[in-house]
Amino acid sequence: MPETKRPLKVFLCHAHSDAATVRDLYLRLIRGGVDAWLDKEKLIPGQDWEMEIRKAVRESK
Repeated sequence: MPETKRPLKVFLCHAHSDAATVRDLYLRLIRGGVDAWLDKEKLIPGQDWEMEIRKAVRESK
């Protein structure tokens, strides 16, 4: 059975002052096929953000 190639999973963490630069990086990564995680893009209002961040860090490479 052929191996299924999964996209690289990346967790992006940044200082508030770097938000614009990191958002640009996020967009470049997802356009390149990387499964990037950025709080402003991945968190949904009402989610347990601490749990979601821990999960995203564990699943990233």
